[in-house]
Amino acid sequence: MRHSNLHTHTIFSDGVHTPEENVLSAIEKGMVSLGFSDHSFTSFDSRYCMRRVHIPAYIREVRRLQEKYRDRIEICLGLELDGRTELCDRELYDYMIGDCHYLLLDGEYRSVDGIRDWQLEDINRHFGGDSVAYAKTYFDTYVECTRRQRPDILGHFDLCAKYGYIDEESPAYRDAACEALIACLEVTPLFELNTGAICRGLRTQPYPAAFLLDELRAHHGQLILSSDSHDAANLDFWFDEALELLRTHGFTSIVQYRGGKFEQAGI
Repeated sequence: MRHSNLHTHTIFSDGVHTPEENVLSAIEKGMVSLGFSDHSFTSFDSRYCMRRVHIPAYIREVRRLQEKYRDRIEICLGLELDGRTELCDRELYDYMIGDCHYLLLDGEYRSVDGIRDWQLEDINRHFGGDSVAYAKTYFDTYVECTRRQRPDILGHFDLCAKYGYIDEESPAYRDAACEALIACLEVTPLFELNTGAICRGLRTQPYPAAFLLDELRAHHGQLILSSDSHDAANLDFWFDEALELLRTHGFTSIVQYRGGKFEQAGI
Protein backbone atom coordinates (compact mmCIF):
# COMPACT_ATOMS: atom_id res chain seq x y z
CA MET A 1 0.00 0.00 0.00
CA ARG A 2 1.05 3.62 -0.45
CA HIS A 3 2.17 5.04 2.86
CA SER A 4 1.32 8.19 4.78
CA ASN A 5 3.30 9.78 7.62
CA LEU A 6 2.10 12.69 9.75
CA HIS A 7 4.95 12.72 12.32
CA THR A 8 7.80 14.54 10.57
CA HIS A 9 10.41 16.97 11.91
CA THR A 10 12.35 19.56 9.92
CA ILE A 11 14.98 22.24 10.47
CA PHE A 12 12.25 24.33 12.09
CA SER A 13 12.73 22.18 15.21
CA ASP A 14 15.19 19.28 15.56
CA GLY A 15 15.08 17.72 12.09
CA VAL A 16 18.00 17.79 9.66
CA HIS A 17 16.19 18.58 6.39
CA THR A 18 13.99 21.38 5.13
CA PRO A 19 10.26 20.83 4.63
CA GLU A 20 10.73 20.82 0.86
CA GLU A 21 13.47 18.19 1.05
CA ASN A 22 11.05 16.03 3.00
CA VAL A 23 8.33 16.57 0.40
CA LEU A 24 10.64 15.55 -2.44
CA SER A 25 11.67 12.43 -0.55
CA ALA A 26 8.02 11.52 0.10
CA ILE A 27 7.21 11.92 -3.60
CA GLU A 28 10.17 9.72 -4.55
CA LYS A 29 8.91 7.08 -2.10
CA GLY A 30 5.43 7.18 -3.65
CA MET A 31 3.73 8.29 -0.46
CA VAL A 32 0.10 9.35 -0.56
CA SER A 33 0.39 12.10 2.04
CA LEU A 34 2.89 13.82 4.30
CA GLY A 35 2.27 15.84 7.43
CA PHE A 36 4.66 18.15 9.23
CA SER A 37 4.68 18.13 13.03
CA ASP A 38 7.59 20.13 14.34
CA HIS A 39 7.82 20.47 18.13
CA SER A 40 5.62 23.05 19.83
CA PHE A 41 7.28 25.86 21.76
CA THR A 42 8.34 25.17 25.34
CA SER A 43 9.86 28.19 27.08
CA PHE A 44 11.57 26.09 29.76
CA ASP A 45 13.50 23.93 27.26
CA SER A 46 14.45 25.28 23.83
CA ARG A 47 16.87 22.50 22.83
CA TYR A 48 14.64 20.93 20.21
CA CYS A 49 11.39 22.89 19.99
CA MET A 50 10.42 25.54 17.47
CA ARG A 51 11.30 29.03 18.56
CA ARG A 52 8.22 31.18 18.98
CA VAL A 53 9.51 33.68 16.42
CA HIS A 54 9.84 30.95 13.75
CA ILE A 55 6.31 29.58 13.98
CA PRO A 56 4.76 31.97 11.38
CA ALA A 57 7.50 31.06 8.87
CA TYR A 58 6.89 27.36 9.51
CA ILE A 59 3.19 27.76 8.79
CA ARG A 60 3.81 29.82 5.65
CA GLU A 61 6.35 27.34 4.28
CA VAL A 62 4.20 24.25 4.75
CA ARG A 63 1.19 26.02 3.22
CA ARG A 64 3.38 27.09 0.26
CA LEU A 65 4.49 23.51 -0.31
CA GLN A 66 0.92 22.31 0.07
CA GLU A 67 -0.04 24.44 -2.92
CA LYS A 68 3.12 23.87 -4.97
CA TYR A 69 2.91 20.07 -4.82
CA ARG A 70 -0.85 19.60 -4.57
CA ASP A 71 -0.95 17.62 -7.84
CA ARG A 72 1.78 15.22 -6.69
CA ILE A 73 1.19 14.59 -2.97
CA GLU A 74 -1.18 15.68 -0.23
CA ILE A 75 0.57 17.81 2.38
CA CYS A 76 -0.85 18.85 5.74
CA LEU A 77 0.25 21.12 8.54
CA GLY A 78 0.48 19.80 12.06
CA LEU A 79 2.25 20.30 15.34
CA GLU A 80 3.68 17.91 17.91
CA LEU A 81 1.93 19.40 20.91
CA ASP A 82 3.87 18.60 24.05
CA GLY A 83 1.67 18.32 27.11
CA ARG A 84 3.67 21.07 28.82
CA THR A 85 3.67 23.49 25.89
CA GLU A 86 2.39 27.01 25.97
CA LEU A 87 -0.99 27.30 24.29
CA CYS A 88 -1.09 27.62 20.52
CA ASP A 89 -3.72 28.68 17.98
CA ARG A 90 -5.07 25.31 16.89
CA GLU A 91 -7.14 26.87 14.14
CA LEU A 92 -3.94 27.45 12.17
CA TYR A 93 -3.20 23.72 11.88
CA ASP A 94 -4.76 20.67 10.23
CA TYR A 95 -4.06 18.32 13.15
CA MET A 96 -2.24 17.95 16.46
CA ILE A 97 -0.13 15.07 17.80
CA GLY A 98 -0.31 15.04 21.59
CA ASP A 99 2.34 13.54 23.83
CA CYS A 100 4.40 14.02 26.97
CA HIS A 101 8.15 14.69 26.97
CA TYR A 102 8.45 16.09 30.50
CA LEU A 103 7.62 15.30 34.09
CA LEU A 104 7.32 18.02 36.70
CA LEU A 105 9.51 16.74 39.56
CA ASP A 106 10.11 18.91 42.61
CA GLY A 107 9.20 22.02 40.66
CA GLU A 108 11.49 21.29 37.71
CA TYR A 109 10.56 20.03 34.25
CA ARG A 110 12.62 16.92 33.60
CA SER A 111 12.88 15.36 30.15
CA VAL A 112 11.60 11.81 29.76
CA ASP A 113 13.64 11.08 26.65
CA GLY A 114 16.24 13.82 26.27
CA ILE A 115 19.37 12.10 27.62
CA ARG A 116 19.58 8.49 28.78
CA ASP A 117 21.41 9.25 32.03
CA TRP A 118 18.86 11.91 33.02
CA GLN A 119 16.08 9.34 33.16
CA LEU A 120 18.10 7.00 35.36
CA GLU A 121 19.05 9.93 37.59
CA ASP A 122 15.38 10.87 37.99
CA ILE A 123 14.34 7.29 38.77
CA ASN A 124 16.95 7.13 41.50
CA ARG A 125 16.62 10.63 42.91
CA HIS A 126 12.85 11.11 42.82
CA PHE A 127 11.56 7.54 43.02
CA GLY A 128 14.15 5.74 45.13
CA GLY A 129 15.16 3.57 42.19
CA ASP A 130 11.57 2.39 41.60
CA SER A 131 11.25 2.55 37.83
CA VAL A 132 7.62 1.41 37.89
CA ALA A 133 6.72 4.34 40.17
CA TYR A 134 8.46 6.59 37.63
CA ALA A 135 6.42 5.02 34.83
CA LYS A 136 3.18 5.49 36.75
CA THR A 137 3.93 9.19 37.15
CA TYR A 138 4.64 9.38 33.42
CA PHE A 139 1.37 7.70 32.49
CA ASP A 140 -0.61 9.84 34.95
CA THR A 141 0.93 12.92 33.34
CA TYR A 142 0.20 11.60 29.84
CA VAL A 143 -3.46 11.11 30.71
CA GLU A 144 -3.71 14.58 32.26
CA CYS A 145 -2.12 16.16 29.17
CA THR A 146 -4.43 14.23 26.85
CA ARG A 147 -7.52 15.33 28.72
CA ARG A 148 -6.41 18.95 28.69
CA GLN A 149 -5.05 19.17 25.13
CA ARG A 150 -7.50 16.79 23.39
CA PRO A 151 -5.18 16.11 20.40
CA ASP A 152 -6.15 14.37 17.17
CA ILE A 153 -3.43 11.71 17.48
CA LEU A 154 -1.66 10.33 20.54
CA GLY A 155 2.10 10.08 20.03
CA HIS A 156 4.69 7.53 21.27
CA PHE A 157 2.46 6.47 24.14
CA ASP A 158 4.99 4.41 26.13
CA LEU A 159 7.95 6.72 25.57
CA CYS A 160 9.03 6.27 29.19
CA ALA A 161 10.33 2.79 28.25
CA LYS A 162 12.64 4.19 25.56
CA TYR A 163 15.95 3.60 27.33
CA GLY A 164 15.24 0.18 28.80
CA TYR A 165 15.35 1.18 32.46
CA ILE A 166 11.74 0.08 33.02
CA ASP A 167 10.77 -3.57 33.21
CA GLU A 168 8.05 -3.81 30.57
CA GLU A 169 7.26 -7.34 31.73
CA SER A 170 6.34 -6.14 35.21
CA PRO A 171 2.62 -6.69 35.96
CA ALA A 172 2.52 -3.38 37.85
CA TYR A 173 3.97 -1.55 34.85
CA ARG A 174 1.57 -3.22 32.44
CA ASP A 175 -1.42 -2.44 34.67
CA ALA A 176 -0.44 1.23 34.83
CA ALA A 177 0.10 1.42 31.06
CA CYS A 178 -3.19 -0.30 30.21
CA GLU A 179 -5.15 1.83 32.67
CA ALA A 180 -3.70 4.99 31.12
CA LEU A 181 -4.35 3.73 27.60
CA ILE A 182 -8.03 3.13 28.33
CA ALA A 183 -8.34 6.58 29.91
CA CYS A 184 -6.76 8.21 26.86
CA LEU A 185 -8.98 6.27 24.46
CA GLU A 186 -11.98 7.99 26.00
CA VAL A 187 -10.57 11.29 24.71
CA THR A 188 -8.63 10.39 21.56
CA PRO A 189 -9.19 6.99 19.91
CA LEU A 190 -6.32 7.36 17.42
CA PHE A 191 -2.82 6.28 18.52
CA GLU A 192 0.28 6.33 16.36
CA LEU A 193 2.36 3.21 15.79
CA ASN A 194 5.69 5.00 16.07
CA THR A 195 8.80 3.36 14.57
CA GLY A 196 11.23 6.15 15.46
CA ALA A 197 13.04 4.38 18.31
CA ILE A 198 13.70 1.38 16.07
CA CYS A 199 15.25 3.69 13.50
CA ARG A 200 17.54 5.17 16.17
CA GLY A 201 18.59 1.75 17.44
CA LEU A 202 16.95 2.18 20.85
CA ARG A 203 14.19 -0.43 20.58
CA THR A 204 13.35 -3.52 18.56
CA GLN A 205 9.60 -2.84 18.67
CA PRO A 206 7.57 0.29 18.01
CA TYR A 207 5.48 2.33 20.40
CA PRO A 208 3.05 1.10 21.66
CA ALA A 209 4.56 -2.20 22.75
CA ALA A 210 2.93 -5.47 21.70
CA PHE A 211 0.84 -5.94 24.85
CA LEU A 212 -0.56 -2.43 24.39
CA LEU A 213 -1.47 -3.20 20.78
CA ASP A 214 -3.60 -6.06 22.09
CA GLU A 215 -5.20 -3.71 24.61
CA LEU A 216 -5.90 -1.16 21.89
CA ARG A 217 -7.57 -3.73 19.68
CA ALA A 218 -9.64 -5.05 22.58
CA HIS A 219 -10.95 -1.54 23.26
CA HIS A 220 -11.50 -0.63 19.58
CA GLY A 221 -8.64 1.83 19.36
CA GLN A 222 -7.27 2.92 15.99
CA LEU A 223 -3.70 3.19 14.72
CA ILE A 224 -1.88 5.43 12.26
CA LEU A 225 1.68 4.68 11.09
CA SER A 226 4.37 7.16 12.07
CA SER A 227 8.14 7.15 11.70
CA ASP A 228 8.72 10.23 13.89
CA SER A 229 11.17 11.15 11.17
CA HIS A 230 14.00 13.63 11.76
CA ASP A 231 15.63 12.75 8.44
CA ALA A 232 13.97 12.80 5.03
CA ALA A 233 15.33 9.34 4.24
CA ASN A 234 13.31 7.78 7.06
CA LEU A 235 9.79 8.99 6.29
CA ASP A 236 8.49 5.43 5.88
CA PHE A 237 11.01 3.59 8.03
CA TRP A 238 9.87 0.07 9.06
CA PHE A 239 6.34 0.71 7.74
CA ASP A 240 6.02 -2.58 5.84
CA GLU A 241 7.19 -4.49 8.91
CA ALA A 242 4.74 -2.49 11.04
CA LEU A 243 1.83 -3.58 8.86
CA GLU A 244 2.84 -7.20 9.24
CA LEU A 245 3.10 -6.75 13.00
CA LEU A 246 -0.39 -5.29 13.13
CA ARG A 247 -1.80 -8.17 11.11
CA THR A 248 -0.33 -10.63 13.61
CA HIS A 249 -2.17 -8.74 16.38
CA GLY A 250 -5.49 -8.96 14.58
CA PHE A 251 -5.70 -5.51 13.02
CA THR A 252 -7.27 -5.34 9.57
CA SER A 253 -6.97 -1.61 8.91
CA ILE A 254 -5.04 1.52 9.81
CA VAL A 255 -5.88 5.21 9.55
CA GLN A 256 -4.39 7.43 6.86
CA TYR A 257 -4.77 11.12 6.05
CA ARG A 258 -6.47 11.50 2.68
CA GLY A 259 -8.58 14.24 1.15
CA GLY A 260 -8.15 16.48 4.15
CA LYS A 261 -9.46 13.95 6.67
CA PHE A 262 -8.61 10.75 8.50
CA GLU A 263 -9.79 7.62 6.68
CA GLN A 264 -9.59 3.87 7.27
CA ALA A 265 -7.34 1.90 4.90
CA GLY A 266 -7.36 -1.88 4.80
CA ILE A 267 -4.11 -3.74 5.40
